[in-house]
Amino acid sequence: MLIDEIKVSDIQINKDAKDWKEAIHKASVSLIESKKILPSYVDAMISVVEEKGPYIVITKHIALAHARPEHGVLEKGLSFTTFGVPVPFGSELLDPVKLIITLAATDSESHLDLLSELADILTDESKTEKMFVAKNEQVFLDVLKSTYTR
Repeated sequence: MLIDEIKVSDIQINKDAKDWKEAIHKASVSLIESKKILPSYVDAMISVVEEKGPYIVITKHIALAHARPEHGVLEKGLSFTTFGVPVPFGSELLDPVKLIITLAATDSESHLDLLSELADILTDESKTEKMFVAKNEQVFLDVLKSTYTR
């Protein structure tokens, strides 16, 4: 399970961003540093939102940033970034975003299991609320992993 592979280095807490584009850039830092994505993937994620609107805001206060694998995914990966000041994405019902989950999938199939894992986690509002206010990366990780049980 990909959730089991999440490490403290895949989490960033309490970042600031002037807008949703900067938020996506900041949310991608750990995946770039771990060589799971190229900067071109970040540009593709932004382009998708510009073209299709804020569909990546998947539930209240949470965005799942992603693009097609051929735009710069080197290895599967997942990162989590919370924002001290929530970021508007233009989603009337689900804004502002407090958490961006950045997904790097190597093909169009492998991420389906991951989406199922994430759905299990994100449907528990009390747990997501704990993730939004986590004081550090380890606390976030502990909440994330305690949430997911199969």
